[in-house]
Amino acid sequence: MLLRVLLFLAVLNLSAGFAIAEDARPAGYIMAYELKGADADKGTVVVRNGTELAPKLLMPLYDDDAVFIREEASRITLSLAREGNLVVSGKLMRKDITGEMTSGDDGFSIIEQIAAILAGDSDDNGFSVLVSKGGDEIKAPAAVRGRNYVLRDGGALHLAWLGGEAPFSVRIDQGQGGEAARQEARDIEIPLARIAGRKFAVTVTDARKKKLRVAFELRKAAPKVPDEVKARDSNGTIAAVWLAGRENGAWRMEALRRLRALPQDKTTMELIAALEQGWLPK
Repeated sequence: MLLRVLLFLAVLNLSAGFAIAEDARPAGYIMAYELKGADADKGTVVVRNGTELAPKLLMPLYDDDAVFIREEASRITLSLAREGNLVVSGKLMRKDITGEMTSGDDGFSIIEQIAAILAGDSDDNGFSVLVSKGGDEIKAPAAVRGRNYVLRDGGALHLAWLGGEAPFSVRIDQGQGGEAARQEARDIEIPLARIAGRKFAVTVTDARKKKLRVAFELRKAAPKVPDEVKARDSNGTIAAVWLAGRENGAWRMEALRRLRALPQDKTTMELIAALEQGWLPK
């Protein structure tokens, strides 16, 4: 017997040998799956347009797909984001998928965007929010113009930047100036417990005197995550990504802090990389 229980949000390939019309909406997404018995050895338990497919996390199931087993002793359980568990076992050896998701669902919109990032299909890099642009300027794609919101909870804030020429002079300004430190690295960890006021800024100056300034504001609470997003989240991943898009990206740095606190599997790392490169969930 082979048991495979996969946690929510792992890397997937959405172009696994099948074609679906671009305007077709799935009936749901596979959030976890478990294969038992002889069918676990083959692994292909989904049929689409006559092709047998293996289940993958965040893989969409469409109208006219089918889930099947070859032997009665096998058992297939697919956990779908909106429909609960789909189980195929015993004498009921096949179930057909029907219907489509309703549109305008914020939770599923984010899931679709995450799926595109993990599949390498996203062309939304959000570079309109760069703090600075062009040439070899210093830029922090994860930061927005204006204030970047983070929670005052005693944790550390990680700020990374691109470009510029080392060494860098980095100053944390809390309204009364600040002492600059020289470094070669293009990132810094800021212990928020040491920030006295509500607002502060980080100024990075490179060897050619080019500058980057990123402003922050400490908040007591983050926006409330909608129930429809919570219902489709098992470890805080979607909630963190949802938070990143609030107020035109002002909460993205806090979202990155939350993602970094989660288990650092391949999925989480790729979402962190996407947000750091400027992507914003819509």
